[in-house]
Amino acid sequence: MAVANLVKRIELPRGSRFINEDVRPVGTERRTWTFLTFHNFWLLINCNIATYLTGSALIPLGLTWWQAIIAIILGNILATAALILASLAGAYYHVGFPVFSRAVWGIWGSQFVIWNRIFLSLVWYGFQSWVGGQCTYLMLLSWDPSLEKHIPNTIPASTGMTSAQFVSYFIFCIVTLPFLWIKPHRIQKFFYFASSVTLVFFLVLLIWALATMGSDGFGDTLADSTPLPVTGGPQSVTWLTISGIMSTIGGIAAGILNQNDYARLSKKPGDAIWGQTVAFPLYSIGASVIGILVTAATQKRMGEAIWNPPTLLAALLAKDPTAGTRAAIFFAGLALSISQLGSNLPGNALAGGIDLASVFPKYINIRRGAYLMALLSPIVNPWRLVNTATTFLTVLSGYSVFLAPMTGLMVAHYNLVAKAKVNVDDLFVGNRDSIYWYNFGINWRAFVAWIVGVAPTMPGFIAAVNPNAKVSDGAKNLYQLNYLFGFIVSAAVYYGLHIVVPDKKFDAFIKDGTTAKEVQAVYDERWDMTYSESEPGSTEEHSFQRNKGPNSLTTVNTSLVGQLIFPGPPPLHHAIFADISFASFSPSFVPAAWLARSACFTHSPSNTRAWSVLPLTGTWPATSEVSDQMDHSQAEASDDRERATSSSSTATPRKFSIRSNFAHRPTSGPGPESSRSHDALSPASASASVSASGTSAISPSAPSEATRHRSESAAVVHNGLVRRPVPVPGEGSLDRSISLDPPRLEPNQEVAYALEDVPGRTAHAMALGSEQDPYFLDAFRSVLLSEREGIDANFVQVYHGGPDVDDYPMHFLLLLDEFPEHRNEARQMASDAIERIVWPHGPALVRLYFRHVHVGFPVIHKTRFLRQYATAKLDIPSSLRGAVYALACVFWKQDATLARIPCPFQQHELTNHAQEALRRELEAPNLSRLMSALLLMHMVPPDIDSVETPYIWVMACQATAIAQMLGLHQDPDKWNIAPWEKRLRKKLWWAVFYTDCWSAVSHGNPPHISYESFTTPPPDMDDLRSGEDIPDDLRYMIDPEDATFRVSDGARFIEMITVSREMRAILDCSYGVRSTQQTRTQLIPIRDTLKEWPSLIPSCLAVRPYAHNGPLHISFFATQVLLFRGLMFPATRAAKVTPGSNLQRWLSTALAEFELFTTFMAYITEEELTSFWGRFARTQLILCGNFLIYLFLLASDPRDIEAAYRLLEKFHQSLQTLGATEDIAARVFLRPVILRIDSFFMQATELIKHGRTVVLEPPITTVPRGES
Repeated sequence: MAVANLVKRIELPRGSRFINEDVRPVGTERRTWTFLTFHNFWLLINCNIATYLTGSALIPLGLTWWQAIIAIILGNILATAALILASLAGAYYHVGFPVFSRAVWGIWGSQFVIWNRIFLSLVWYGFQSWVGGQCTYLMLLSWDPSLEKHIPNTIPASTGMTSAQFVSYFIFCIVTLPFLWIKPHRIQKFFYFASSVTLVFFLVLLIWALATMGSDGFGDTLADSTPLPVTGGPQSVTWLTISGIMSTIGGIAAGILNQNDYARLSKKPGDAIWGQTVAFPLYSIGASVIGILVTAATQKRMGEAIWNPPTLLAALLAKDPTAGTRAAIFFAGLALSISQLGSNLPGNALAGGIDLASVFPKYINIRRGAYLMALLSPIVNPWRLVNTATTFLTVLSGYSVFLAPMTGLMVAHYNLVAKAKVNVDDLFVGNRDSIYWYNFGINWRAFVAWIVGVAPTMPGFIAAVNPNAKVSDGAKNLYQLNYLFGFIVSAAVYYGLHIVVPDKKFDAFIKDGTTAKEVQAVYDERWDMTYSESEPGSTEEHSFQRNKGPNSLTTVNTSLVGQLIFPGPPPLHHAIFADISFASFSPSFVPAAWLARSACFTHSPSNTRAWSVLPLTGTWPATSEVSDQMDHSQAEASDDRERATSSSSTATPRKFSIRSNFAHRPTSGPGPESSRSHDALSPASASASVSASGTSAISPSAPSEATRHRSESAAVVHNGLVRRPVPVPGEGSLDRSISLDPPRLEPNQEVAYALEDVPGRTAHAMALGSEQDPYFLDAFRSVLLSEREGIDANFVQVYHGGPDVDDYPMHFLLLLDEFPEHRNEARQMASDAIERIVWPHGPALVRLYFRHVHVGFPVIHKTRFLRQYATAKLDIPSSLRGAVYALACVFWKQDATLARIPCPFQQHELTNHAQEALRRELEAPNLSRLMSALLLMHMVPPDIDSVETPYIWVMACQATAIAQMLGLHQDPDKWNIAPWEKRLRKKLWWAVFYTDCWSAVSHGNPPHISYESFTTPPPDMDDLRSGEDIPDDLRYMIDPEDATFRVSDGARFIEMITVSREMRAILDCSYGVRSTQQTRTQLIPIRDTLKEWPSLIPSCLAVRPYAHNGPLHISFFATQVLLFRGLMFPATRAAKVTPGSNLQRWLSTALAEFELFTTFMAYITEEELTSFWGRFARTQLILCGNFLIYLFLLASDPRDIEAAYRLLEKFHQSLQTLGATEDIAARVFLRPVILRIDSFFMQATELIKHGRTVVLEPPITTVPRGES
């Protein structure tokens, strides 16, 4: 049990068998590596001591200095080519080496190559750390030249080190640990610092060596001749040069193999390709040449060729221990230590961490893996590896015998076999559904090809490691070609095997007709494709449908006339998509061209309804119910396109003279957006309309004949986002000479105003206590002046008041939104980040939201949201889109299509971006942003929290403030605003009321809203029906059962309000700071009401699977808890033994009525448990569980004690059953109350000793499934 609990504790929050946060494809927010980052990366990797020593492996063998340099240059050219080819998959698909290895070796076969790389990371980390320790030793030696005397050596000489050297190694290892915390996408600043220090040091070292060389000149390291024959056996110049070339490549072979780990972080593929092409050979050749020159320049001075820089500097210190030399040696040691740290961190620690994270993604992330590398590295005994540089490089270069075929397989797979196509989704599917499953998860072709590439070079490898082994010269010569031979042969065999014996599923994917660019576009962060609007009558092959093949598509000709932009499939009257859900399409078989075009579907005249072109805020006959549900949505589509076009303009907003509205007179000036292009308005239609941007007035509906085609020249699709280009001057622009006077109204005709979605304006309610008196505004003009004496706000009067003096006029201040550019950029960045995270699953998540979340908390106007999402989803506030996506992703596994792959993101990622976006958006609050504030409170809480977090209370306060500022606390029934907005306002206010009440209970604080502070009546069924019946052209976006209003959903919300009102009355009577015994007497009638509630609710609100009624019932029982606690007040020891006390009077009644609660818990099924409960359900369940314990502890009669215990026992059994769920959200929901009830049963025996008489059975501790 202890081991199981420990294993459970170390599980990552979102880790699974094949994916975690660090293993999944890199999202755009983490693609931070630019050309300069790759430049600095390779400067650090190649400008280090190991590369500096390259010449030591070549010149001592008999090559001249220039022959060695030629070998180094040729080796680096070949290594650069291999590096670029091996990192293409990472650059284009943003997957790392371990993940891409699954495509080559199979899902399970990849473990072989990954463990090889882990072994190398461990060895290299140990070696580099030991070398770093030598650099630290230099620093200590510069402080104390007698260091060896002051740290007596107690280590045997056979180990090759002294105690002082080991201490230095230990110090370097400790200093390294904090840097292992840095994740790869945030390492740039460290790179800038370390690479600058390293480059300066190597240049200074070279300058110093050459400047102090003296008249003696270079040593024989730079000899111009060699006694070796030019050609012949393995010891000839030709073969030694080839060996030098392979040795140069072998020194970086491990880095070439796993370079996808870093190429995946590139902002764009070109950064990885060109950054590596330039920097890799430049610094590798440069560091090697500097090593040769410095060694030659110091050879005569030191009496021998000293290749190792720490050894050279130590010898210099021993020869000249003056203060100046010691200072120079200290800074040299510091620079070398930084260089080693800069090389070791990304090259070995993080690389090994990534590999370990891919092997154990459920338990290990990059950080944990890097620290494991550091912890285990001493076991390789790095001090024994560093006997001589030649021996070490021979061993490591020899290992390229195994690495070269692995790299060749990877290059051949991506460029030849797969033709640069990768099904990223299937890389994380560990079963037969994956095209990379091959045979039992293993691609035997890769193993055969690898063996063929390795076996012929093994005799030569053995001879290199053991010179006494008898091997032919031919085998030795072949070994000297090891990297080139293994790379080419394995690649060729692998390619041939896939041609001769293809895998059917994989081959079908490769031959499905899509190009590599199309597949790459699906997974690429930037997908910018421009489609010009087609001329009438033109045709284009752009629609696709699934063929009978597993991954094939066929094209169908479709006539293109006009253009309607929306990120999803067209309406259902397109027969091609009549029975195919957009969510059923996976990037594994949908080409990028289809996805791009799916965002730009067009309709022929025969299939297209005439769209009324309306002003920016729409046109609403005040008495038309149909207008509320249909025409309004159409208007929004037109409005969204206009606003998006206007907002994309780079023109600077102008100030206009705007008069206030009063005494039935609308304003007459345009808002700031009116100075921009309004493409959807023709001059004819514009003259009959009002620019609502400035007036907020809504004119009568424009005739449908005014409809014209949209004039945008193109729609730019960006990662699933539909962006509008800047309007082309002269094309469809609104004539600046068009009259902007208010419309002429017929006698007795009222003007209905829109307070929501007024472009560039925020509506603030003006109440009696505001800056402007409402009666004053009703009688006099008023303006607000900006600092430039321009008008930046105007007033809209939506109600003129009644005969009663307290029925005062109602005005709204329409404040001009003017924000700095950096705030707009921040909001746009948050929006793009949200869409990039969910791409291409956004439509599927919207479908999930309305299937699971909306039915339980219907705060969104469904039709408006879907219309905007279909036509211009970027007009929906980023925070609202993020909240919808985040709440929906909890139900990912409940969608059959999405469940095929793990959810590629975590809820908190979306929540963070949505909260950041909301913080910016609240500078201009509206109803949509209020919806965001309400929804963001209902995210799954951290599983470490057993009580509610204070932030929820702050968010509830924020939502209340927004609602009051928007005037939701005032009855809108008499206002001259659109019917849909009246209904939405009432629904949202009571959602805020519900939130305020339960957040107050969660935190034990008084509510923010008092009954004296609002007049908004509760919504009725008609209010809740508004916007819930979806037009036919939007029904493809949701499930059929969610397309029409369900009475049960409306009844549920009404009852939730009813319960919250009763609960609020209980709070006022019994839990307020001024509550008294007299106020608590008012609880009696409340108790009578609640007692009848279960028998009076409609049958559709009973607890049953998929009914979403559990949250309603748990709120009712929590309200009962508060009621009985108030009735039994005060629950003191004295009251427990006082006959007739409130406690004794009501305790038995509470026990009897709470039988219903334990029965309710017993009826909850897995389906009900995994539905949407909302954030406050956890608090409500805790209230109920605590109350049962409360009753047990306060009972004095033995019968009451036994009854309370039986209730606890029954509740405990229900929790045991429910706690076995594997649903993470459900487990987080249950965890706090399970902890409390389990704790009770653990202490129950002691409680019995202190007066309880009931016989207790041994408790069974509740352990959720997966923790045993």
